[in-house]
Amino acid sequence: MDTKQVQLGNGTTLAYLERPGGDIPLVLLHGITNNAASYEPVLAGIDAGCHVYALDFRGHGNSSRPSARYDTAAYADDVIHFISEVVCKPVLLGGHSLGGLVTVQTAVTAPERIRAIFLEDPPLYFVGSMDPIYEALFNGVVVMATTLQDGSRSAEEWFQVMAKAPDPYNGKPGLEVMGEARIRRRLDSIGRMDPRAMQDGLDGALKWDTDAVLARIKCPVTMITGNRALGAVISEEETRRVQSIVNDCKVTNVPDVGHMINDLRPAEWQAAINGWIRGQVG
Repeated sequence: MDTKQVQLGNGTTLAYLERPGGDIPLVLLHGITNNAASYEPVLAGIDAGCHVYALDFRGHGNSSRPSARYDTAAYADDVIHFISEVVCKPVLLGGHSLGGLVTVQTAVTAPERIRAIFLEDPPLYFVGSMDPIYEALFNGVVVMATTLQDGSRSAEEWFQVMAKAPDPYNGKPGLEVMGEARIRRRLDSIGRMDPRAMQDGLDGALKWDTDAVLARIKCPVTMITGNRALGAVISEEETRRVQSIVNDCKVTNVPDVGHMINDLRPAEWQAAINGWIRGQVG
């Protein structure tokens, strides 16, 4: 697996992981507190017929931090430039959380570049009416990223906070729910995220007219969803609403996990994405 960087024609420098494979290009987009490394544990299990690219969004990981507002149009513009300049042919595009929003935006902005899309617990309606639990968590992430980067609090101090803090959905301490390695990976990704990326999202940069955007999707859609009671951000009712708007939308539900499906249920995630890949390429 290779780690690379590319300066795009729009001026953004994107870092990305590349797993060579067959002739089918697959581009993966991460969630807002993560980066491409969040996919590293599952890349080897993705269909060998795919040549896989996992991107660091602008303001995340090792990508550059443009001064422009962090919104879905800006993120999607980077993805479109990456596909056009690096991959150079239409792709299968998948995204988790924020990555799901950007996946949809990319599909409606540049439909000629996208063969099909895969959405992992996408917050399609969530950003317009944010769960208070997530709003509190996201405000905390702004503080965490800021203090990690200005040196006023260390990663070890934040580790102790996260290890002891009760999970808002089951009450168990973070160390029991996530384990030490996952907490440290999350701290590393938050420490390399521009705090403005989260703050812009809290200030409304990611809001859109969801139904109108979904109605513009022309390619096949597959979603993998979790359990809202455990922290998933798209509900069963919202999932049915998506299916009523999008002509071709298939759904796999994993009932015993919340938002972090590829991280906490990698086997189920790999089965779903590989089934999707096979369905698109015959």
